[in-house]
Amino acid sequence: MNYIEEAHLTASPHFHGDKVPLSFFADALKEAIEALQKLDRIKKTLFYGRDLGVTNIGEGVPNIAKLPDWISDNADDDAAAVNIIHGIIGKATEAGELLEALAATAIEGAPLDKVNIGEEVGDGFWYDALLLRAIGSNFTEEQRRNIAKLRHRFPNAFTEYDANNRDLFGEREILEKKA
Repeated sequence: MNYIEEAHLTASPHFHGDKVPLSFFADALKEAIEALQKLDRIKKTLFYGRDLGVTNIGEGVPNIAKLPDWISDNADDDAAAVNIIHGIIGKATEAGELLEALAATAIEGAPLDKVNIGEEVGDGFWYDALLLRAIGSNFTEEQRRNIAKLRHRFPNAFTEYDANNRDLFGEREILEKKA
């Protein structure tokens, strides 16, 4: 299976840019980038030991030093729990870096930096690998499931009707099937 080609079959060929004011788009990008930059600082503190620069850490202030019970209920799962937290936060921060690239091009008029985009996608793959290993899966299995779900949603090709009227129950059944 060629995942990139299969995914392209279910991509929207439409762009309704006339329905979104540029200022609204620019503001949303700015807010998302700022929030994801803050999350990136947290990631670098949690996993690289960098100083967060927050002064209210001290006695009686709750922190996240303990692994959440909802991820890990025994010591054997701690490494997987750490990779789940790292992978999810990291994936979000890489999306933030992609949003920065989009803002630079779409809002500021800079040329599209394909090298940077490729790097950020690669970094996203790295975080995906952490997550997939932690949950006992792999790229091939999840790509196969994703395409099966999308083929269920779009039996022939993308349509706006199908995108807006999804069979969430049927999609979940497909996602829950093991390879």
